[in-house]
Amino acid sequence: MAGCMPLLQSLVLVLALQRAEPSATSLEERHGLHPDSACTGVQESLFIPASKANDVLARWKRAGSYLLEELFEGNLEKECYEEICTYEEAREVFENEVVTDEFWRRYKGDSPCISQPCLYNGSCQDSIWGYTCTCSPGYEGSNCELAKNECHPERTDGCQHFCLPGQESYTCSCAQGYRLGEDRKQCVPHDQCACGVLTSEKRALDLQDLPWQVKLTNAEGKDFCGGVIIQENFVLTTARCSLLHRNISVKTYFNRTSQDPLMIKIMRAHVHMWYDADTGENDLSLLELEWPIQCPDAGLPVCTPENDFAEHLLIPRTGGLLSGWARNGTDLGNSLTTLPVTLVEWEECGQILNVTVTTRTYCERSSVAAVHWMEGSVVTREHRGSWFLTGVLGSQPAGGQARMVLVTKVSRYSLWFKRIMN
Repeated sequence: MAGCMPLLQSLVLVLALQRAEPSATSLEERHGLHPDSACTGVQESLFIPASKANDVLARWKRAGSYLLEELFEGNLEKECYEEICTYEEAREVFENEVVTDEFWRRYKGDSPCISQPCLYNGSCQDSIWGYTCTCSPGYEGSNCELAKNECHPERTDGCQHFCLPGQESYTCSCAQGYRLGEDRKQCVPHDQCACGVLTSEKRALDLQDLPWQVKLTNAEGKDFCGGVIIQENFVLTTARCSLLHRNISVKTYFNRTSQDPLMIKIMRAHVHMWYDADTGENDLSLLELEWPIQCPDAGLPVCTPENDFAEHLLIPRTGGLLSGWARNGTDLGNSLTTLPVTLVEWEECGQILNVTVTTRTYCERSSVAAVHWMEGSVVTREHRGSWFLTGVLGSQPAGGQARMVLVTKVSRYSLWFKRIMN
């Protein structure tokens, strides 16, 4: 009898998987065995005919299949990829109608590869979620739309500051006071006068003063224009402002614990060589200070952008901040005024302000009625933690709209800045 036990145990294990069998039916009764059979009789009865054996295996297969379906319920690949699935089967997988609807739209629609979304000879592979592109050498991106050697504003993994296209790859560089990080893309401040830095506990829209914003004062102590620090020993303002008085000083209240401002005299005014007083073209002047501003306690320079960086990314893709002092009659207010602004297309600006918008000027619009800004107010933009100067406000057209201003595009003068300041 002991020799029969392995066979009986195997049969019991197989039959145990038959979930649908009535539990009251005995093993012997199912297969024609008698309880009092001898071991030899049991062995003979175990070798049942093929038809009965197939019955047993079929029931076991159905039971095992049912068990596996329960274990892997909601398997998307099994339900909808190996077989044609129904909406309800997809719904069981996602358990969310919005996600299910999005999947169903793609699942039942035409192949997305028909539209040839992979650019520059990239190959397209359909998948249950849409498609995947394999790009040709030299290209990357979800649709192979980016050339690896070019600078693209939409890159989220590109240069933090400036980008220069190359033969095989682009090259990154940084604004004044920064150096490239280990990844050759990030820009890390490396000195106390690194430009465009605001302390982490302050935001530009909350400040009553910005570290780069200054007033211009004449010999009698009267404030008459604004300016902006672009290097510790240079302040940028309009050409017209720099020619109003012979003796000019720069005044700042930034980080002053007393009521007295910091005053620094101007050693020399570098008026742009092509400034035209009649038309207002090239209305910029670099004021060279007698001694440099001590960073960061007395102030900080704002960053000046390279032209491509400003034209293709900063100005069209980010909102600006117009900041300066408002005129109250002939006097300037004490508090710095800031307003968010956005770019206005040159055709609209030219029509509304009745001016000719050149490649060296552009327009900004605020959402509220603007104040009467003094000359030398500025527009700055923040990009990845650094603030860049994009515009300087000059004399505004007569009868202009209060919410719109015409500014000089600073990035067009980057080579002139370098020649004067270096």
